[in-house]
Amino acid sequence: MIVMLVFCCFNTVQAQEITVQGTIKSTDDGMPIPGATVIVKGSTKGTVTNFDGEYAIKAKMGDLISVSYIGMLTKNVPVTSKFMNISLKSKSQDLDEVVVIGYGTVKKKELTGAVSQLKADDIERFITPDLGSAMQGQIAGVNIAASSGEPGAQSNIQIRGITSLSGSNTPLFVVDGIPQEGDPRLSTNEIETIDVLKDAASAAVYGTRGASGVILITTKKGKEGSMKVDFGTTYGVQRLGQGIALMDASQQLYFEVQQKKNYSAAFDPGPTRPEWLTNNNDLRDVILVNDAESKTYNLNVSGGTKNFTYNVAGGLFSADGVLVGSSFKRYNGRASTSYNTDHWKINTSIGFIMEDRDRATNNLITDAIRYKPYFPIIDGSSDVFYTEEGAGGVETPLNTLAQDLKRKDNERTDKINASLSVTRDLTKELSFTTRVGANTSSQIRNIFRPKYTLVDLTTGSSSVDPLKSGVEAQSSRLSVFSWDGTLSYKKKIGKHGFDAIVTSAFEERSYQEFYATRNGVISNEIEVLNNAGQDPGAYSGVNYVNKTAGFIGRIQYNYDGKYLFSVLGRRDGSSKFGKDYRWGSFPSLSAAWNVSDEKFWQPLIGTVNNFKIRLSRGTVGNDSFDPYQYSSVITGRRNYVFDTNDTALTLGSAVVSYANPEVKWETSISNNIGVDLAFFKNKFTLTADYYVTKKQDMLFPVRLPGSTGVVNGEPQNVILNIGNMTNKGLEIGANYQQKIGKSKFNLGLTFTKNTNVITKIVDGVDIIYNPNSQVLGDPATVFKVGREAASFWLYQTDGVLKNDAEVTAYNNLTGGTPSQKGDLRFVDQLTVDSDGDGIADKGDGVLNDQDRVYSGSGLPDFEMGFNMSWNYKNFDMSMNWYASVGAEVINGTKADAYARFRHADLVNMWTADNPTSNIPLAKVRTHRDSSGISDLFLEDGSYLRLKLITLGYSLPKSVSTAMGISKLRFYVSGQNPITFTKYSGFDPEIGGNNVAQRGLDLSRFPLTSLYSLGVNVTF
Repeated sequence: MIVMLVFCCFNTVQAQEITVQGTIKSTDDGMPIPGATVIVKGSTKGTVTNFDGEYAIKAKMGDLISVSYIGMLTKNVPVTSKFMNISLKSKSQDLDEVVVIGYGTVKKKELTGAVSQLKADDIERFITPDLGSAMQGQIAGVNIAASSGEPGAQSNIQIRGITSLSGSNTPLFVVDGIPQEGDPRLSTNEIETIDVLKDAASAAVYGTRGASGVILITTKKGKEGSMKVDFGTTYGVQRLGQGIALMDASQQLYFEVQQKKNYSAAFDPGPTRPEWLTNNNDLRDVILVNDAESKTYNLNVSGGTKNFTYNVAGGLFSADGVLVGSSFKRYNGRASTSYNTDHWKINTSIGFIMEDRDRATNNLITDAIRYKPYFPIIDGSSDVFYTEEGAGGVETPLNTLAQDLKRKDNERTDKINASLSVTRDLTKELSFTTRVGANTSSQIRNIFRPKYTLVDLTTGSSSVDPLKSGVEAQSSRLSVFSWDGTLSYKKKIGKHGFDAIVTSAFEERSYQEFYATRNGVISNEIEVLNNAGQDPGAYSGVNYVNKTAGFIGRIQYNYDGKYLFSVLGRRDGSSKFGKDYRWGSFPSLSAAWNVSDEKFWQPLIGTVNNFKIRLSRGTVGNDSFDPYQYSSVITGRRNYVFDTNDTALTLGSAVVSYANPEVKWETSISNNIGVDLAFFKNKFTLTADYYVTKKQDMLFPVRLPGSTGVVNGEPQNVILNIGNMTNKGLEIGANYQQKIGKSKFNLGLTFTKNTNVITKIVDGVDIIYNPNSQVLGDPATVFKVGREAASFWLYQTDGVLKNDAEVTAYNNLTGGTPSQKGDLRFVDQLTVDSDGDGIADKGDGVLNDQDRVYSGSGLPDFEMGFNMSWNYKNFDMSMNWYASVGAEVINGTKADAYARFRHADLVNMWTADNPTSNIPLAKVRTHRDSSGISDLFLEDGSYLRLKLITLGYSLPKSVSTAMGISKLRFYVSGQNPITFTKYSGFDPEIGGNNVAQRGLDLSRFPLTSLYSLGVNVTF
């Protein structure tokens, strides 16, 4: 009886709650960890450690306490006493950290491929709707360049160089295991980790979709414990940097007088309206908006129990553009759940994105530059436009700019993505996972050109041209459905570890597009198609379906954690190919050796605690071209020419593109060697990779001769497998972290160098001019054997002809149209072999395409990123620097300002009174000196930029707890506040929308600096 009574009393004591307290410290340096989360598993009880790492929580003896902190390994400890000090180990110090590799995960120590990872902290600091902007400079081997400074614009992302000459170079994005169509446009606050698969052996698991590399995004998930609420908001203003140098009114008048005196006596300088002589206007003051506002709001709610967790996130990003009439607003939301039992795991996710964008007119900057400073101010408020003196209704800067300011262009994009994954453990070693994903993207774009009255300032006559007003409407819808099923087997037998998967994957993409336009607006108050009465309008539509299927097998083997091997095979099928070429096989192999696990390495383990060598060889196929190329396309409502004089037109059906039923897979073969090093217990880590990727049977559109009969105005190309290309590169990523007292800092460095060379185009052809790279009407870039893709191919200049002797000598050398004093001296390249020795030693006396030479490209020689974070007590600071070195930029904006006689340089042009100048004498716009494809407008595009600097302060724990919150942080930040460059345009970062336009600055929307205030609150 006494024994039973004692036993019952003991159980009662066991069941009673006690206050467990202690200190959470780091095993690295023994320092306390403030802000660590402490919860009692299986309950809603939780707390956060104070500044000294101390905690106190109610629990029962035997309860399991879970302690977690960002960057540290979570630790679960049973309650055994009232006083418990707990130590956490840094994730960076443990090679058991998990990396996502596609259809599975692997411990970092067992990784054999080239994979880099970013965490939430690395990207959340950036205030941007563009994920690429936040990633720039933080991952070696990934080239990211802004395509535009327009609000909401996407960056161009390339992994390990150019991967296609005619198709997309954008990597595949995979969100929570579901492949996406292009950039998923997620908020940085939705993302937990980003894993980038860079080598083909790693990316090959995704087949043709991974031909340009793969970016795996894992969104934030709920964690066991009480509900946690995070809220953040920012307010900022945008500022413009440098701009192009233009003449003011006095300079413009002086220039025009000099132009009359030195070139054309018939030229009439200045305005003929006397009252305009007092004007000194710069239309950039009208079209550019400084202090454009930017606002963000983000909310995240998460929590759960042992079996069920949830995470709900939502946000708003709003920004006005620095070009008048431009703005961007995005709403995003995502809900994720996870349900786990002993044998089942079910994950669900659904997200939406709504974007609303007002676009400025493409030519707004160009037209503002052309606007002479003595013209009157135009602000777009009137429906009456004026022509320049005596223009008589011709398009002039007076009315073209007014049209730009009145034009409206709105684009609305709605995206929904949903996924479901179910995993069933069949045995201890065997499991089956199936995933279903659905993504839809709908876009509606409306352009409205209001009607206006055009008044001739000379005659006073007015007119309304219905063809100048109109409405354009475009709608498109993209739907993607994907499914995959994976059978996974994991087994460890002694020192032998096996991990194998067998996967089948299916994807269907369907796209519909409709476009219509009508002219002759009836009322400026109604902005719909039916408000335009001019028929017939222009209509077009697109509708296609593309399907892919893949079968994957992968085996990973390791012996004692030292010797690692991975073999992967994928069989891909794509409906884009003809029936005889639809399937392709793409194997990959990788291996690694953990040298630091060997016994002979143990004497060095205190200095170099990790040393791994990696090797891989992978093959990936590519089907990056429009569908139905294996079949000729015939369309109706075409005017077909039957008359020998090309005058008789007959309406009917016609061939608009020809088939190539033998088009086959473009193939990439990549070899990679890498090394991973860690020194002094992971205080300093280094990863380096060298790779060689060869592209074979590149898909490229080849222009057909006119005799084929393709309708005029249609693409006269056929897709052929004709070319080869090579990318070689070196990537280095280094990181150093240290704690000194209560101060902790982290330094990161990335280095990327990629060399791209086209090794073959087609037999008998070694150069192709890119029609999509025009500067003032002439193509500036080429695909040339032996050079990088989209090289600049320009005329070389050698100053200005300054006296009669130079003019005579030059004209005798070149022949053709005689040059005059003040003209540019173009170099007549050595193209003629005069003595028969096989070496060109003389020019041919004609200025033509043979005199254009390689002049660099928009691709950098190398890139570097430097990232730093520092914490001291409640203060934190971070900086991100990025450098691009060696890229060239063609300043097309400057070329246009020269051709339109507006650039400030022209004040100092060559004249008889200024005979030493190297700035050519301005003549008519059609003069060859105004050509945009000479090296006169080629500039060094290298730059060093402070991408982000942030300074934050978190309230002491005692203060925030008294306020009823867990954490309260205030911060200020500057994005792109400083740029060091020699480039004279708006900004040297020129991404371009395709390969051919990389490095062409064609009056694009300028990049801006953003200065913000922000606050983060955790409940």
